[in-house]
Amino acid sequence: MKKIITPIVLVIIAASIGFTLFKNKQEMEVKAEQAMKTSESIPVRTQKISKSSYKVSFTSNGKFVPSQELTLKSEASGKVVKVYRGKGAYVKKGDVIAKLDDELLQSELFIAQVKLRQSKKDLARYENLAGTEAITEKQLEEIRNAAKMNESQVKMIKKRLANTVITAPISGYINEDYNEIGTLMSPGMKVVDIVNVHPAKLVVKVSESEIARIQTGDEVEVKVGVLPEKEFKGKVSFTSAKGDGSLRYEVEIDLEEKSDEIKPGMFAYASFDYPSREAILIDRKALVNGVKNPEVYVLEDGKAVLKPVKLAPMGEDKLVLLDGLKEGEKLVTSGLINLRDGMPVTEL
Repeated sequence: MKKIITPIVLVIIAASIGFTLFKNKQEMEVKAEQAMKTSESIPVRTQKISKSSYKVSFTSNGKFVPSQELTLKSEASGKVVKVYRGKGAYVKKGDVIAKLDDELLQSELFIAQVKLRQSKKDLARYENLAGTEAITEKQLEEIRNAAKMNESQVKMIKKRLANTVITAPISGYINEDYNEIGTLMSPGMKVVDIVNVHPAKLVVKVSESEIARIQTGDEVEVKVGVLPEKEFKGKVSFTSAKGDGSLRYEVEIDLEEKSDEIKPGMFAYASFDYPSREAILIDRKALVNGVKNPEVYVLEDGKAVLKPVKLAPMGEDKLVLLDGLKEGEKLVTSGLINLRDGMPVTEL
């Protein structure tokens, strides 16, 4: 009897173990199937697209440039006989800077004036004889032409004489001089560099989205790097109509007050501040391909849909939506690493 019971017990135990293993396998397959389904759906976070109020303000750096700057060149030939203003001197428009030797020109002028006076006397005499047989019409025309030529010669020599007196065409400081007594000058040679530092002019560069807001006459706060304790007021006097290779636009700002502490070449910061506006703002982290070819994912019917957008920068973390999305859409803001267009997603 015992021999019969033992095999039966063994069969029952084996069947029990087999059933348990089969059940565990089924449970594992169900869990695996659920895991596969879960892995096909990417968990993401979203943000509902809506307008909000934001303040437009930004800062751009640049440097001061002279309001006027030029290199004065000689228009005459001759030796420098007198220097009236040198490097570092302040000159007003019309002040004499240097004088060239004009002795030969004075002699030429004297001779030309004598010839002019004589030709005028001859012309007067010939005109009195006009209409008689004493002179012909051709002779009268020749003496008239001679008088005109002598008159032109006198004017030319006077102009050359005037050019021997070198004067400042603008007011400003002589930043560099290239002449001294005894220097032999010729037309086109440098005489001095003149820099007009008043009013001080700050030149900065801004982005394309920023230039769209800036208008001539806008008030700007200016901080000079070497004068951190002071604030200056300025106004936009010029905005460039064309950007450079990196799409940066030049803006010129004139300071309202005169300051001898500010020199050309000094660096400064201009702060632009504009009233609040309403727009759709997007986190920069929601972009897929960066700001050059911006695209974002939106949630539609449980799937991630990739859409191109047009944006404008606004600070370091935010972007202003110009086109591509509508209010009410859900923008995917996280979970972008493994996301592809059309993939099912789960909203967290």
